[in-house]
Amino acid sequence: MVDLVRKILAVFSENRLFNEGVQLIGSWCFLMYQKHLGAKEFPLRTQDIDFLVPTPYHGKDHSDFIRQLEALGFMVEFKRSGSLYLWNAELKIEFITTEKGRGTDKAIKINKLGINAIPLRFVGLLLENPVSIVDEGIKILVPNPANFCLHKLIIASRRRKIDKSLKDIQQAICTSVIVDDQEIKKLFKSLPKKWRAAIIRTLDKAKRELPLLAGETEKLELALQNVLK
Repeated sequence: MVDLVRKILAVFSENRLFNEGVQLIGSWCFLMYQKHLGAKEFPLRTQDIDFLVPTPYHGKDHSDFIRQLEALGFMVEFKRSGSLYLWNAELKIEFITTEKGRGTDKAIKINKLGINAIPLRFVGLLLENPVSIVDEGIKILVPNPANFCLHKLIIASRRRKIDKSLKDIQQAICTSVIVDDQEIKKLFKSLPKKWRAAIIRTLDKAKRELPLLAGETEKLELALQNVLK
């Protein structure tokens, strides 16, 4: 699967999508943090690879983009919402974008890439101050670790499935060890009050549910609580 992911990332790179603001997000982004930035090691398995596409999309037209992914052995399918995804026996590729207005379940069409992306709340936070990681010669755009950390804590607070919530928290806490304290404090302070409250509640939950990460959790919680004083 790792070889397949490398080929997928190469398609994005060859089309210069990372230069045009598309980001690798989710669990494969977290694995990049572990591999290149020193995020705390934590066992992780995932069969999804997610990409965040800014809207409006100001990149060039890439009419052959989806066909290039199909050439790697993927098939194109659509969800009820109309969002496009690609899949094979090993992996599923999905496209995420920011939710607009009051929100909608309907996919958002991005004509220049020939895709319909899934609109989600809170992902706009990931678009701020992204960073680049070079993996085996491929320059990949990923969220700033501070933004990734707080985003994961916010969405963990809203998950209905406990296993997915804990997975988000694990990734957030393991990423927190590579984040500058002043940077994450400044970002946390800029968030809406409800988001900040959700993050603190999630960290309190983490101390109970993830004892192996208690030290890292308490350090992050203390840093963020100091902002509220």
